[in-house]
Amino acid sequence: MRCKAPRISEIIRSRYHRDPHNGDVYIFMSKDQRKVKMIHYEHHAYYLHEKSFTDGYRFMRIELQDDVLVYKIEWRNLVAVLESPVVKSLRLS
Repeated sequence: MRCKAPRISEIIRSRYHRDPHNGDVYIFMSKDQRKVKMIHYEHHAYYLHEKSFTDGYRFMRIELQDDVLVYKIEWRNLVAVLESPVVKSLRLS
């Protein structure tokens, strides 16, 4: 979770064989499920969003169903990540 956008993009290319410049949003979660990073590439720039939850809150629940890992995201946690403000422009006067 210490990686920045260029290193995360390299992980997407090498480990998952995907193109991080294709407009998709990629979500990475820490082992303890308290920190989540979302990255996407748009208009020649990387956008990296990070959210850290306090004690007692987790981003996803992991369950086993028929010996298959199932990841469940509570709606409020997904909305909390997606509501991270992104500065598109800044006017200095």
